[in-house]
Amino acid sequence: MSRLLDINGIDVSYGNAPILRGVSMHVKDGEIVGVVGESGSGKSTTIYATLGILGNGGKVTAGSIHYDGRDLLALSQEDLRKMRGKEMSLVAQNPVTSFHPIRKINKQLKELVACHSGMTYAEAEEHMCEIMAKMNLKDGKRLLNSYAFELSGGMCQRVSIAMALVLSPKLLLADEPTSALDVTVQKQVVEEMRKLRDEYGNSTLIVSHNMGVISYISDRVYVMFAGRVMEYGEKGAVIKRPMHPYTKNLIAAVPTMDAPMPTGVRPTGFDRTVPGCVFYQSCPCRQEVCALSDPEPVETESGHFVKCHCIREGKL
Repeated sequence: MSRLLDINGIDVSYGNAPILRGVSMHVKDGEIVGVVGESGSGKSTTIYATLGILGNGGKVTAGSIHYDGRDLLALSQEDLRKMRGKEMSLVAQNPVTSFHPIRKINKQLKELVACHSGMTYAEAEEHMCEIMAKMNLKDGKRLLNSYAFELSGGMCQRVSIAMALVLSPKLLLADEPTSALDVTVQKQVVEEMRKLRDEYGNSTLIVSHNMGVISYISDRVYVMFAGRVMEYGEKGAVIKRPMHPYTKNLIAAVPTMDAPMPTGVRPTGFDRTVPGCVFYQSCPCRQEVCALSDPEPVETESGHFVKCHCIREGKL
């Protein structure tokens, strides 16, 4: 499969505050890629940088982002606006606030169609109702004639996913799409997102702090901490055979029915500007070199990479 999205070594800053450093990841055609990490790790910033909607002084200061062979950082805001919704769409974190509070959903669909020619409103309405039906929302026209606040959180999120897919974009960017939902609805939504991928063949980049969601929906996984990628590879390798101490902590923090309360992840200190590994202060196997230089990725098995000096030197 070819790479639809290729993020290569990007740095992102807000003013003088660095947020991302050297972040690289890619999404292939028809693939679901999950990005997991605690709050503040830079997951959502990676999505906003891709869409060109950092706002509030945010800027990509290094690296490149290519979508379908095009350099997104070289495009004008008008060119990016034409792509958003049509070629790459965002599913926002809060399903209710992602819609206008005093406009019915069908009016917002009409605006989306008006901004991106090639489909009539009637065609868009029919397609959106078809997508909603695949997510077990049968009364599509009634839902389109509703305000967002009239729908439950789960219904609203399904409608927002349908609207994101209505123009058949190649890439879906999902920013914590299940965090505002209860556990039962989370499971239903991620199952439906996988089914929609299989049905329409779109690629998806989904970010979440929920390891369960990422482990269920993703084909490949990136683990982020303090604005850097710490480990990445096929889902089975990263989830079942984690190598980086931070990834191990994340997985150890997931509660199970037959185990004591987890103690994996605790609040830790870090400095995004340090020359070395940002996990240095919390790492149980840290060495002097870890504080001096940022480790390069080490391939521990085919397609499974870890950024860790200890692994490179065979001490972990």
